[in-house]
Amino acid sequence: MIQNAPRFVGASILALSVMIALPVHAQTNDDDSYDEDIVVTAERLRGSVITEVPPIVELDADDIASYGVSSVEDLIGELSSQTSSNRGRGSGRPIVLINGQRTSGFRDIRDLPPEAIKSVQVFPEELALQYGYAPDQRVINFILQDDYTGLSAETEYGIPTLGDQGKAELESTFTRIGKNSRLNLNIEYETQTAITEAERDIIQDAAGDLVNLGNFRTLSAPTDTLEFNGNYSRTFANGMSLSLNGGYIYDKSRALLGLASGTLDIPATSPFARSAADESLFRYFSQFGPLRKTVETNTFQGGAVLNGTSSGWRWSLTADYAREETETATDNSGDISALQAAVDAGTADPFATDFGALLSAPITDEARSLSNTLESLATLSGTLIDLPSGSVTTTLRGGYSRQDLDSRDTTDGVTTLSNLGRDNFNAGINIDIPLAEENIDVAEIIGELSINGNLGYSELSDFGGLVEFGFGLNWEPIDGLVFTASAIGEEAAPTIQQLGNPIIITPNVTTFDFTNGETVLASITTGGNLSLPAEKRRDIKLAVNYSPQWLDDLTFLAEYIRNNSENVASDFPLLTEEIETAFPDRVTRDDTGRLIAIDRRPVSYSNVRSESVRYGLEFSKRFGQRRGGRGLRGAGGGRRGAGDGGRPRSNGRPPQGTAETGRPETDQSRAERSGARAGRPPRGGGRAGRRGGGRWRVSAYHTVHLDERVLIRPGVEELDLLDGSAIGSTGGQPRHEFELQGRWFNNGIGFRIQVEHQTATRVDGGLTSSDLRFSDLTTLNLRSFINLDNRGSLTEKFKFLKGSRIAFRIDNIFDDIQDVRDSNGLVPLSYQRGFVDPIGRYVELSFRKRF
Repeated sequence: MIQNAPRFVGASILALSVMIALPVHAQTNDDDSYDEDIVVTAERLRGSVITEVPPIVELDADDIASYGVSSVEDLIGELSSQTSSNRGRGSGRPIVLINGQRTSGFRDIRDLPPEAIKSVQVFPEELALQYGYAPDQRVINFILQDDYTGLSAETEYGIPTLGDQGKAELESTFTRIGKNSRLNLNIEYETQTAITEAERDIIQDAAGDLVNLGNFRTLSAPTDTLEFNGNYSRTFANGMSLSLNGGYIYDKSRALLGLASGTLDIPATSPFARSAADESLFRYFSQFGPLRKTVETNTFQGGAVLNGTSSGWRWSLTADYAREETETATDNSGDISALQAAVDAGTADPFATDFGALLSAPITDEARSLSNTLESLATLSGTLIDLPSGSVTTTLRGGYSRQDLDSRDTTDGVTTLSNLGRDNFNAGINIDIPLAEENIDVAEIIGELSINGNLGYSELSDFGGLVEFGFGLNWEPIDGLVFTASAIGEEAAPTIQQLGNPIIITPNVTTFDFTNGETVLASITTGGNLSLPAEKRRDIKLAVNYSPQWLDDLTFLAEYIRNNSENVASDFPLLTEEIETAFPDRVTRDDTGRLIAIDRRPVSYSNVRSESVRYGLEFSKRFGQRRGGRGLRGAGGGRRGAGDGGRPRSNGRPPQGTAETGRPETDQSRAERSGARAGRPPRGGGRAGRRGGGRWRVSAYHTVHLDERVLIRPGVEELDLLDGSAIGSTGGQPRHEFELQGRWFNNGIGFRIQVEHQTATRVDGGLTSSDLRFSDLTTLNLRSFINLDNRGSLTEKFKFLKGSRIAFRIDNIFDDIQDVRDSNGLVPLSYQRGFVDPIGRYVELSFRKRF
């Protein structure tokens, strides 16, 4: 930790220096810069989300261009620290909207080029309820350009600086956005070569050294992926819109698992004996070459969404279908009984390299799973009643889903079949009640205040009835300062894959045995566990979002999250002495106590508790923009004056009408007025007459984990992941995690620096086994790009370069890895550098062209 701390400090200073010093230099040397605000009254962007929940991040088209990405998928990756969620059971992937409307899934938006996006809004989890989702995912709304047509192609190639692996990618995208339609087609191919243990100088045991085992084991398997995705959307004259999408993914990986092996008993009477007493010989057999594991997956996906409005109510119908077929072939050592008989008879040399027919060929175990998933959902949102404080809005949802999982596994010649199915009928309601919004006298005293609640019920064919509920509060005492509080409860069944995946036994997996303090090659069993129960969880979240009016483009965010869950389905944890005591039936040892096999099928924890605080800021500035005219700030000079939909600064709104026209309000105008805060042009992006120039942005976040505990079952000692316990192979839970991002963009040239740091952890081995200490880890990534259209006459001389961009990326500049050592200060064989991170520092060059 002491060694790596200077790296984190140095990386942080470097990132801040580059991102702040460069724009300062640009500002002081740009004759076209200005210091007078040119502002006009903001209007709600078409396609904005109508809500009182303030966005966390807002980007306009120039901001998006400054990221230098090639697709929406890449952009979401760049925004991961702002879009990921610590709530819920899922992966944290955000919900995506297009022009403020539901989509059938991420495929609808994933491959759109950045040039097709006008604006991006990132909202906290509370907004998910408004669209019929659980409040455990953040929401991103993509507002598209009104008119865009483009064809692009991109090629990428990258390698680790340690060498021995190459990764290449080819991608082409066609997009057309018109007044009433949208078409997007994308095809992508990606391939990477292998990294073997020999190429990373992995130390083998004595038996492995004799056969150069590292040449027959991969740390990173070679893979090939082909992917096609297409979507089409149409808006009709009556305002309804229909979106269709479909896709296909082919993926194949080919891993090397080492050589067949076995233990031969050599009698002292054998003419080949090397000892006067009987002995046992563990050895590898190179006669048949390496054992292999091949995984081949074919995935077909399709979806549709129909959106519309009726009598002021917004409705949506979505449907999604996915079919995934996975075939796995795993080689295992063959039978050695005939060879053993020959050794006993003294007719076979146990130290030979070729045994002919005496040694059976490896046995190939096969597994196949076929998953079919159909999901449908209908939502209806609108105003229930109008109160003096504002409109009470609600979202109703109802849906049906069907999942089928058919699996077959053949192990040691025995075939096992499994067929699981699940029907899920579900319904829910969410309601938002303003307490102080339009009743001006109250709002001027306490600010804007609203509460919300939600209730849902699911009837599962295999788990019965499950309930979900939640409630929350939003309070904005002054413009720009928003407090939110929410609590959610949920009963959720384990996934059908956790229950019914086929059984797969993978031999020769490098594993650290805490009990004996040694590294072994063990057989690992994976698959489903039919005994998993339904989970119950409770989440509490408190948050504050502050955007001061006295400093544009600065946002401060702080969140406190507490989770308490029961019967949590999880992957099998790291096999420490504590875990082995709790799951003795999952561990197999031989007569000498040596670890030979682990059953890593999912398990259920009795209770999981976590508590954390995350806080940080986003700060951005523009420089070098030219004046195009004068404008005025909105009424009152604040972030939300009467002209942009917020409450006015003086005597309130004109009675019986809108603030600006005095005409009677409709449901639509009222909704637009109440949602104008979230629908205004991005801060810093709605100023009149600005042209060109550059921008920089800095974001910094710190997460403090206050409590992380796991109770496996009553009567077993609770695991404290912050104090010596672990459930993952990378150690316990770091108490502190830091994220720092900085980017600078001007005149077609952009830089991005990302720093991530986590503090050290330890894993206590117990009274008879070794402790492990995991060092802190600092990762510094750099990305730079140049748009060749901005480089003067270059594209005039070389016509092919018109519309082109060259990008260069370095991941893990310091080539830092987590250093793991036992109580004696030694690195266990299973935690050698090649096992911990076979890639290390990675460099990539890409070329993208728009036609």
